[in-house]
Amino acid sequence: MNPAAYHDLDSISFFLDFGLSAVITKYKTNDNIQRGNDINFRNLALGFRVTRNWSTSIGIAPYSSVAYQINATKDVEGTIDQFNVQMNGSGGLNQFYWDNSYVLFKRLSLGMNATFLFGNISSDERVKYEYFTYDILYKQTSRLSKVYLDFGFQYFFPIHDNFRLTLGGVFGNNHKLNFKQQISISQSNGLVFEEKVTQEGTFNLPMYFGGGFALEYAKKLTISAEYLYHDWSSISSVSTEFSYVSMNQYRFGVEYTPGSMNQYGYLGRISYRAGYYNDGSYIQVNNTSIGDQGLSFGFGIPFLKNRTSMNLSYNWGVKGTTKNGLVRETYHAFLLSLTLHDWWFIKPKYE
Repeated sequence: MNPAAYHDLDSISFFLDFGLSAVITKYKTNDNIQRGNDINFRNLALGFRVTRNWSTSIGIAPYSSVAYQINATKDVEGTIDQFNVQMNGSGGLNQFYWDNSYVLFKRLSLGMNATFLFGNISSDERVKYEYFTYDILYKQTSRLSKVYLDFGFQYFFPIHDNFRLTLGGVFGNNHKLNFKQQISISQSNGLVFEEKVTQEGTFNLPMYFGGGFALEYAKKLTISAEYLYHDWSSISSVSTEFSYVSMNQYRFGVEYTPGSMNQYGYLGRISYRAGYYNDGSYIQVNNTSIGDQGLSFGFGIPFLKNRTSMNLSYNWGVKGTTKNGLVRETYHAFLLSLTLHDWWFIKPKYE
């Protein structure tokens, strides 16, 4: 979240991080339950120090995703006939980013994040009607892109013998996301009725800001908390079915690494982690908010020869509600990342 945090990379280390996620989800309404599974790429990033005060990271990660399939039966207006509709959604946005951190005055680090946001979102409908020889296909595709900058800072200082406190903040201005929307109406035999660009313009992403702190004790115990505010209420909705509202996010975490190999054995090198989050809703549907909250637990498992580590975590959460005809998601997420480490600029010595 904060590009200023890269100041902790040392000058002779190079890191490459790769992550995957697997999510098991249960969707519940007042009268129905469905389940879904998803395995997805999480991130690919590398980080290193460029100069004494400048550290950088380059990576790519998903920003948002769309994935659904809905089967419905609808009435033909003015008759007793019915037709079947299958609706599918897919795609999403990805972010390619370049984070930079520069240390000023020993304890103050300033950060800048440059992001290229891009992706396609598709919405498909297939209509089956017994009196039609062929199915009717409707496809809507949106292509989105934007380059923008975000900023952050961190101020870190000792407060007692073994304690270090880090204060941080982030800020991102509102951005206009470029989009182009196309539709295609055709038959399943390949005959195209219509194909055209229906909309082309921009969609606003709102301003956000946030702050937090991390208290570290003897390089063993770290306690952190952060708050983020997104000004979605400044964005007007073109739909009467939902509205945008300001979003508040609260997150808390703790990490504990017992100590050295000599004192505790290999288990003393493992980092034990836990967290809690409560993300408010940025939209209201039927005057009802769709919040997201959950717990996470994890381990950082180190390799012995260098600073390479494998990180495992489990995340349980609940999003949404069954009130007012809405859907509640209960999900279990399993995350795996491998952080590869190598030393730079060290001359081997042979005797």
